[in-house]
Amino acid sequence: MNVFTCSPHNSGTLRIAALYLLGALFALGPLNSKVLGAAWLFFWVWVFWIVFKTRHTSSPTQTISSTAASVWVTSCIISLVLAGICAFVWAEEVGSLNAQLRLLLPAAAALAIIRRGGLSAQVCTGIFHVLALACVIAFAWTAFLTIQGTVRYSLASNAIPWAVAISFYPCLLLPRALQEKNSARQRWIWLFGTACGIGAVLLSQSRGAFLIIPWCCLVYAWFWYRKCTRRISFYQTLLALISMAAVLLTCSWFAPGDAFRIRQAAQEIKEVQTSENYNSSTGARLYLWAMAWEGIQQSPWLGIGGAERLRRIQHAGEDGSKEEFAKLATVRELGHVHNQYLHSAWDGGLIELAALLSLFIGMAIAVRRLAPVDSVAAWQLGGVLFMHATSNLSNVNFAHNYYAVALSLATVIPLLTARRSATATQGISSTS
Repeated sequence: MNVFTCSPHNSGTLRIAALYLLGALFALGPLNSKVLGAAWLFFWVWVFWIVFKTRHTSSPTQTISSTAASVWVTSCIISLVLAGICAFVWAEEVGSLNAQLRLLLPAAAALAIIRRGGLSAQVCTGIFHVLALACVIAFAWTAFLTIQGTVRYSLASNAIPWAVAISFYPCLLLPRALQEKNSARQRWIWLFGTACGIGAVLLSQSRGAFLIIPWCCLVYAWFWYRKCTRRISFYQTLLALISMAAVLLTCSWFAPGDAFRIRQAAQEIKEVQTSENYNSSTGARLYLWAMAWEGIQQSPWLGIGGAERLRRIQHAGEDGSKEEFAKLATVRELGHVHNQYLHSAWDGGLIELAALLSLFIGMAIAVRRLAPVDSVAAWQLGGVLFMHATSNLSNVNFAHNYYAVALSLATVIPLLTARRSATATQGISSTS
């Protein structure tokens, strides 16, 4: 018997201790990047060690989820190869491939687990309890830092990738909490964790992660619609939830303090339009996006390389007047263009952009493969994909190792916990 296919109560003491250690590291991950990195390292090293001691088993559910996992592993390999070509062309260090390697190793470990029987139901339930605990810890930590007035500067990583990483947890928890076959106690724990995760994202003041709110509205509307057996329109339910979110944003606009920094963004855009002053978070982004787009048009196939991109940013405005030079001081302090798509295309042209897009395509195909097996797992991975795709519009999240580690672990959880159910054909697959 092995730790994957049997109840943890029947496993060896060492294996149980390893599971608890992994859970503790993951739960404490929001506090420190090294702790989450230790969870990532421990996960795939321990899995590869244990799978060689277990025999191969399969079932219809595992076969289909194995197909989804294989798609994700394949997309990670393609991304690594394409990014490696760009690194070779521009003589960049191996460190430029950190994100691809961090995604590939847990993905391969997850595939190995699935092909040897998968996780037991008790272990799967424990994973979501750990996620809920991580959300509670993240919320408590951001609340403390907010009181101290240092929330934007004292998180485990840069505020934006940290907030997006935390947003993955509600994406994983909410569909599971809305699944009626789980006990009421479990569902309330996971709903509370979801609320804490969203609260932590809002307290971080990272606007790039705020789309977790409409995504959760969409998920809740769909599950509520299925529960009501279509007595009410899905679009009516979704409209009601979107209206609630709109009311929340409107209240935040007129509330004192600008907690979500929405008025600040509007003021920065106005300043760019009136005085062409780019010395702000939003202003610097607008200038860098324009600079990157111009550079992509100059070299669309292979880009210009990371070193040249950094040189151009650090020397922005030097050819203009002193006044223009002063208005770009914030731009020159940055190292990337705050848009993952433009950043990849500017550095490595269409090849590196293809390396990035292969990950999105792989996740999307995996969602489609999961839908016939477990609609909940499909919604979970779809949420991670949505937050990953949208948050990269305003930041280069892969520039931060914390984000790559969090994404790698978040993507394998739906693959590992997918289970065939009587309503497996409902969910994402039925919306198409």
